[in-house]
Amino acid sequence: MTKTAFSILFSLLILVSGCGKDKVSTPDNLAKEDLMNLRYGTHASQTMDVYLPADRGSQTGTVVFVHGGFWIGGDKAELADITRQFRDKGYATASINYRLANTAENNVHPAQVNDLKDAIAFIQQQAAGWKISGDHVAVAGASAGGHIALLYTYAYDSENTVATVISLAGPTNLANMQNASPQQAQVVQWFLGTGASASPYQQASPISHVNAATKPTLLLHGKLDVIVPYQQSTELKAKLDQSGVKNKLITYDNLGHESNLNAVPGLVAEIDGWLREVM
Repeated sequence: MTKTAFSILFSLLILVSGCGKDKVSTPDNLAKEDLMNLRYGTHASQTMDVYLPADRGSQTGTVVFVHGGFWIGGDKAELADITRQFRDKGYATASINYRLANTAENNVHPAQVNDLKDAIAFIQQQAAGWKISGDHVAVAGASAGGHIALLYTYAYDSENTVATVISLAGPTNLANMQNASPQQAQVVQWFLGTGASASPYQQASPISHVNAATKPTLLLHGKLDVIVPYQQSTELKAKLDQSGVKNKLITYDNLGHESNLNAVPGLVAEIDGWLREVM
């Protein structure tokens, strides 16, 4: 082979090698970014905070967090710390506000799950511009937020966008809130907009929508919880097991209804391990 032919062959090999590398989806070495108070709807409560990780790319999954507050209170800022922790583990994260029940506007069920649906749709619309995946989505919530996350994933995710759902002490069976106080029963009625018929209680209960196609579910619950009884999670787990759905229940023997997620031992590691297994 002549020296000229060898040079041409070497150049072609370099070109082919470079083309192959261009086809590989790699992070763009982007810096992490906070996008605060983005509007995903026209109502004042339909806002979200988004935390984008460094070095994100087209395979970067998203975790959407839903705050608690008995469906009548709470704010996305309460989950700012936990969302940043997961952002620093490489996930794109979002903490959303949603319309609250027991207001003059009477935003009763299913306003809250519809808001979660719209929030996820907004994230998917922005995914390309944010340089993240629009297809790898998990939903997580605490207390009432856990209920909203479960109910949306089980009954309202018509686009089949959610890969897995995570609930920390979320109500699963509104018709069977053992030992519920009159105040707790009143809050549920405010959420449903009725207290007369059993049907809305069943329809708004995640446990009523479990079937063989239900998405993988991670439950975390303290045994000493007097707000949302621990049995709410054990009942749902039994139904998931019966239906052959992948699930896991993390039990905290010495915790009650913990609103400070940073106080829950090993919470971030448990959820991170679950997400890497199922997303």
